Amino acid sequence: MAMPADPLAALRPIRLPAPPASSLVEMLVLAAAAGIACGLLLTALLAARAALARRRSPAGEALAALAAARGLAPGERLCAQAAALRRYVAATAGATRGRIQGAAWLATLDAAFATDVFTAGAGRALGEALYQPLDGADPEALDALLRGLLRAA
Repeated sequence: MAMPADPLAALRPIRLPAPPASSLVEMLVLAAAAGIACGLLLTALLAARAALARRRSPAGEALAALAAARGLAPGERLCAQAAALRRYVAATAGATRGRIQGAAWLATLDAAFATDVFTAGAGRALGEALYQPLDGADPEALDALLRGLLRAA
């Protein structure tokens, strides 16, 4: 077989595949689907961030502590409720306010929640009565009261 004088002349030209026939409508549909997916992802991330912020707030932590104390015996539950309130007040009003005792502590709680339930109501069980035997204190009713106050805070 004889070789041509120019070996490049024997090569065939390269044929590229035809470009896809995508229309403008298809491209707009894909862009809209991508936009919707990004919007849903952003919404989910913002909701998760808000839930974490709520959970990490002092009121959220106190609510979580109250929920964890539900299964305890009445005396232990009352102590857990008092500890949750101490941590809440220390986080919101300052650590020195969380160390107050007795009637001053109950007045601090009333001021923190803008109520009189701690000095004149069922919240008195979280003062000096906390260290006495449970007579008329109802930890379930107190828990419901505290949850309401913390959710409003």
